[in-house]
Amino acid sequence: MATAVAEQAPELVAELVYVSGMAPVSGISAAEYNVLAEMSDSLLMANIVADPAATGALRCDFDDLSRRGHARQTLYNDLSDDHASRALSLLCSDAPVAIGVEKLTVSRTRYGAVPHTYVVCNRDNALRPALQRRLISEIDAVSTTETTVAELDTSHSPFLSQPQALADIFAATHRRIRASA
Repeated sequence: MATAVAEQAPELVAELVYVSGMAPVSGISAAEYNVLAEMSDSLLMANIVADPAATGALRCDFDDLSRRGHARQTLYNDLSDDHASRALSLLCSDAPVAIGVEKLTVSRTRYGAVPHTYVVCNRDNALRPALQRRLISEIDAVSTTETTVAELDTSHSPFLSQPQALADIFAATHRRIRASA
């Protein structure tokens, strides 16, 4: 997790860029965010097909054709059916539970000293825009500089639906890093 790296070794990180990403900096786990009001209309948890406590994993069945439409709406709602189907076929069914339940508290002098950019994906049905904005506020609360925010009208996967727009954001971040060096 990039957040933990920035806390443990901030000298190794020029800037963190989150793309509709979980950034739990306030001492609560990523899993705990899923039950907050900002995630009430998220489609993410409905993709889980087994008890995480029993399997040790967040298990999704992306090969189950009866669930594929829901998974597509969750992750790839701005892609064509063909592109979404191809993307879904590349996903792994299991993600480790441990990542989601780990609690991390960061410091202003370490993590907070690293510049941050956050790309809000306004059509993200997995990590809802309201939660993305909450995460930005939490990052700003522990940072010495305000988070640079970019917004894209995309699903959870702008690297597939708007790769040039996302590349432009990365390029702008790179230019900013070089200018400050």
